[in-house]
Amino acid sequence: MQSGNLRRSSRRFAQCILVPLVALFAMLPYSAHSQALSKSPAESPEQIWTDRVQPLLDKYCLKCHAGVRQQGGLDLRSLDTILRGGESGPAILPGKPNESRILQYVAPKSEPHMPPDNKRQLQPEEIALLKHWIALLPVPKSKLASGTSTNNTWAPEYLADYRRSLQTHAKPPANLSPSATIDWFLQTDWQRDGIEPAHLCGDPDFVRRIYLDLAGRIPSGEERSLFLADKRSDKRKRLVASLIASDDYARHMREVFDTVLMGRPSPDHARERAEQGWNTYLEEAFRANRPWNAIVRDLLVARPAEGPQHGAVWFLAERKDNYQAIAEAVAPVVFGVQVQCAQCHNHPLSWEIEQRHYWGLVAVFNRSKNVETETGLGVAESAVGGFINFANLKKESQPATLVFLNGKSVPEKIPAPDEKEVDNPDLYLIAPPKAGQKAHSPAVPRFSRREAFAESVTHENPLLARALVNRMWADLMGRGIVQPVDQIDSRHRPSHPELLDWLAHDFEQSGYDVKRLVQNIALSRAYQLDSKPTGKTPPRPETFARAVEKPLSAEQLLHSLWIATGNKREGGATADLERAFVTAFPDLMADTYNPTLQQALFLSNSPLLDGLLKPAPGNTTAKLMALKSTAERVRAAFGIVLGRAPDAVELQRCEQMLATQTPEKGARNLLWALLTSAEFQVNH
Repeated sequence: MQSGNLRRSSRRFAQCILVPLVALFAMLPYSAHSQALSKSPAESPEQIWTDRVQPLLDKYCLKCHAGVRQQGGLDLRSLDTILRGGESGPAILPGKPNESRILQYVAPKSEPHMPPDNKRQLQPEEIALLKHWIALLPVPKSKLASGTSTNNTWAPEYLADYRRSLQTHAKPPANLSPSATIDWFLQTDWQRDGIEPAHLCGDPDFVRRIYLDLAGRIPSGEERSLFLADKRSDKRKRLVASLIASDDYARHMREVFDTVLMGRPSPDHARERAEQGWNTYLEEAFRANRPWNAIVRDLLVARPAEGPQHGAVWFLAERKDNYQAIAEAVAPVVFGVQVQCAQCHNHPLSWEIEQRHYWGLVAVFNRSKNVETETGLGVAESAVGGFINFANLKKESQPATLVFLNGKSVPEKIPAPDEKEVDNPDLYLIAPPKAGQKAHSPAVPRFSRREAFAESVTHENPLLARALVNRMWADLMGRGIVQPVDQIDSRHRPSHPELLDWLAHDFEQSGYDVKRLVQNIALSRAYQLDSKPTGKTPPRPETFARAVEKPLSAEQLLHSLWIATGNKREGGATADLERAFVTAFPDLMADTYNPTLQQALFLSNSPLLDGLLKPAPGNTTAKLMALKSTAERVRAAFGIVLGRAPDAVELQRCEQMLATQTPEKGARNLLWALLTSAEFQVNH
């Protein structure tokens, strides 16, 4: 993330763009500078494990002690598996580094010695780190011994006690609002770690931020002026409620979750999603505030009622019976994790994600098939077949059963090797059509794998709530409590675990109310903090002690561009511009603002963008040209595009530039520079 504040740190403007306006860029520079990250006063064993010990073991040990290859029965991917130990007993004895086998084996000239590769040996400082970490771990209450069975007796109790010790918060006061409860969790952590949060952002920053986050665009000049003129003490709360109830909110959420659930579309996919009702389904679901677990069930079962809900079928149908692609798309939604790495073996790093979970997900959908019916495209499901085997790296074969990452499973009778299944209409609620006939609607078996799976993940599945809460937090706050947002696994520690637990539980108890979740986060003090830190050293982004600068998506940029240029959306150029922006700005929820050469060339040379800067009746360029003085033009351009006034230096230098050019050329060049600036492209 570019550190500092985009508005105040030399007013950063368009970077990496080589065009004839070099003089203007000299006047309006992009200044980037590195700043040190704040640290907690004392690192906990958990932080040391996550930040330093785990990467060290990844580097030296996991080739032989993780996943399929667990030499000596030892798995070093997590504290859980380390405490289980191997055939020789526990790998570590918490609080007793000198008695821990892992340290004994990595010591120079030890026998046996690890790692066995003489060219890859732990350095003295790395051994010291392991020793320090083990010494910081609390000693178990039970008596420690080094025998093989020891870990089976004390490890479970120790892990339970250790995890309880990580829960550092008391319960929040019962009388707090949800937004205040969010702040209570964060403030407790800030006080513990000696972090000074930023001040609240001003109204000009808030109105721009909240429109971008909830409406997917900057506010119009009229919307901004109305908010700034409002003297009511609860005007921020009123604006949040108004935006959540707006059509812009429904459209913005559809654009976000289209990409989250389906990926960036090709032109053909974009057209199909519109034609098949997918866009309508998503937009109507978010407008009506359909519960999230009901939306997920719609997508998985794919047997909607007629009307807007029919578009939910496209979630499965677009993947055209590619069952592995479906499984890999479903896992982040219902479990909050990526499972691709478990296709050929248990996940090499996240020990809880097993190969059987991957193929269990595949089996859920491999009785399904896209079919054309009299009522349109559907996803039929067979009552028989779909039994598959998978092999691990040792070439050991086993059947794929309906067992899932959340610990649930669906019982199903597997036919014997010599047993032949017979498909017949009695096995169906809606039977498949007879040969040569077209079905009225897709086949529905009495026992549906899809429906059984949907029930198991949309009810009493805390992972579903955690996945959505973490994603919405990232969308509004700039990064997830777990980052990356779709890797909520044992390898990625939450920055605020108790807050994540509370948010997920509250979301589940609310009936998976998405609008309520969005409102609670947006009304928190944490969301409304300034992006400028109060001290010289900014707090780390994962503390959420200041606003994290968020790169705008292609859709946010494009909608904001229409507002800023004052042009009407009409004609084929609109669709062309949409495709061009999605191609140039494909990322959604990017971790950092990191402009690419492709983006720079697009913003510099696109005739589509240049066309929006041509004067036309009522647009921004024409309005600027009509103003009498260069100072009026500069102030108007800054207000319309950036939502603020220029400072004295900006005003002086922009006036100098405008004085050397015709009114049209000057207005177009000034608008172009502001629209392509880092300040415009980031929500701060």
